[in-house]
Amino acid sequence: MKYIKKIGKVKDFYLRKGEEIIVTAHNIQIGNLSLNAAPDDDVFCENDVLTKREHFKKQFTYKDGKWNEDSPRYGDFQYFSENLYYSTEYDKDAHLQRYSIIENGKETLCEIKSEQRILRHQYIRRLSIYIFPEIGNRSLLFYTKDFQFLWKYQIEEPDVTINFRGVTVAGDSVVVVKKRRIKDSFDSLYSVEGYNILTGEKLWDIKDLSFYPSLNVGPDNMLYTIYSHLDTLFINKINSVDGTLTTHEIKSDSFDSKTRISADRTAIYGHKLYFTDNRSKSPCSIGVVDLDTLKIDEIMTLDTYEGVDSTQPPLLTEDKVYVFMRLAGELHVLQR
Repeated sequence: MKYIKKIGKVKDFYLRKGEEIIVTAHNIQIGNLSLNAAPDDDVFCENDVLTKREHFKKQFTYKDGKWNEDSPRYGDFQYFSENLYYSTEYDKDAHLQRYSIIENGKETLCEIKSEQRILRHQYIRRLSIYIFPEIGNRSLLFYTKDFQFLWKYQIEEPDVTINFRGVTVAGDSVVVVKKRRIKDSFDSLYSVEGYNILTGEKLWDIKDLSFYPSLNVGPDNMLYTIYSHLDTLFINKINSVDGTLTTHEIKSDSFDSKTRISADRTAIYGHKLYFTDNRSKSPCSIGVVDLDTLKIDEIMTLDTYEGVDSTQPPLLTEDKVYVFMRLAGELHVLQR
């Protein structure tokens, strides 16, 4: 990797169809185009759709070179692409979550019966399946794109929750769910389970993991997660078909007792896994593991201050690596 630039006073950073979007207190930079913004504007880009909420009230979507005001049927809404979004509201008395789905300008109205409110959901585009998490982190509802119910995932154990934001879909039909059991104030045990996303058939499970399984899908449809201890980086690989778990150890002189590598701050591009080391007594660094050889390609210290953390995974394109440090307002751009 090679440093290209470091940008300060960055409020938010996104990639939209591979193009840089840099948000500061007073403008939104889209490639070479600069748009005005107010300090309290909530700017967000998800699924390649750029939105702006002015004063946390009216919301606009940027399309065809201009801001277009959104007018959803219900108050809470989310985009899955420029031409597909939903809005929703919960009727507490009727125990109904109501949805308005807009696709290519055509509206479809749907309802889901639920004793509790349903949170922001995932849409698995390649399978045309919605995953709806119910509030409480104990259940998931699976529906087809035309709102035909498939199955429900439900936890019965009173001391166990799921991480609905970390639900992972691998291969053609495997959905992977992570469960957490709190042992005490300082320790938890994790389990990982694989299901057929269409039928709900349980395919495999891995019980009582001591590490946090934040999963990335590799080019081989294997699931990768990492953690570190002293001078060793542990790479755990889970076969998404049968749940076979293998662990590989990578030792390095770059790792020691001050190393802090988090599984939820990693990303995969091609056959490379990128991670950040938020070291406690020196500046953050970024490293690369070759998934074919399971060896470290390189580790680079970033031009930042001691104790400044990367709070999200690196963003990757074919030729660039972006490390955004939100709390410090720093964007680091490197050449791959």
